Amino acid sequence: MQDPKSQTLVLLSSEPSSEEGGTRTPVLVVVQGEEIGRRYLLNEPKLILGRDPSHAQLVIRDPSVSGKHALVQVDVESGRFGLIDMGSRNGTFVNGRRVDSSALREGDKIFLGETVLKFSFHDAIEEDFHSRLNELMHVDSLTGLYGRRWFDREYPKEFERARANGRPFSVLMMDMDGLKQINDRHGHQMGSYCISEAGALIRHAIEPNGVGARFGGDEFVAFLRNGGLDEALDLGEQIRRAIEAFEFRKGDTRVAPTISIGAAELEPGVQSAEELTRLADDALYRAKKAGRNRVSA
Repeated sequence: MQDPKSQTLVLLSSEPSSEEGGTRTPVLVVVQGEEIGRRYLLNEPKLILGRDPSHAQLVIRDPSVSGKHALVQVDVESGRFGLIDMGSRNGTFVNGRRVDSSALREGDKIFLGETVLKFSFHDAIEEDFHSRLNELMHVDSLTGLYGRRWFDREYPKEFERARANGRPFSVLMMDMDGLKQINDRHGHQMGSYCISEAGALIRHAIEPNGVGARFGGDEFVAFLRNGGLDEALDLGEQIRRAIEAFEFRKGDTRVAPTISIGAAELEPGVQSAEELTRLADDALYRAKKAGRNRVSA
């Protein structure tokens, strides 16, 4: 296998301009694999495809993909694009043919482990379509926050990036108080209304410093990409106060749910995203046990 640094790749024109003369964006779309439907925008001259978030710009969660699997070369101005294998253990294939390097043309399919990506161009209409499709697939319709599937996919990547780069990183686990009683007394429509409004309050408090998701039922989770425990506790308290002060009213019915929050930060001894989540979940348990409607670390 050749050293990818020593390879010379002749890039062929892929004719990215649309018939209408509008701008078309080069993308890779996952057409087979765990992250089917995901798009990777090719917006840098060189982008590494791989499993390791600390080295790859385009991260693929596939155990059969190498940490640094392949390099995509991009020249949007000339419309030339290419692919170089980076010594991957399972090889890089284009349209079923194993390659050390290959020019890319529109419609080419790239095989990395069990994942298949299609090289293509998207115009403004296609961009809007895929944005809407992504929202349908990954955004919780009740709260406007990301869904559990999105969180399970993206959170481990963010954790690994933070650990590799030595950046502050923290997680909040949140659980509403009193929802069962509200559901029992006023019905699930009232309970859903409370979850919806609480989700909106959480989203407003988190953006743009963090990312939130509905974990399931009346549970929420959020992570701060550049915030440690102090920032997480401050944010948790901001969320707690906002929900406590909000008037949950539907028709003539008024209820007063609260929220309990546990926070944890990435410390040297934390080895995995799952461990960090468990620490935040333990802190949430302590908040519940201490009387609810509070933030705990």
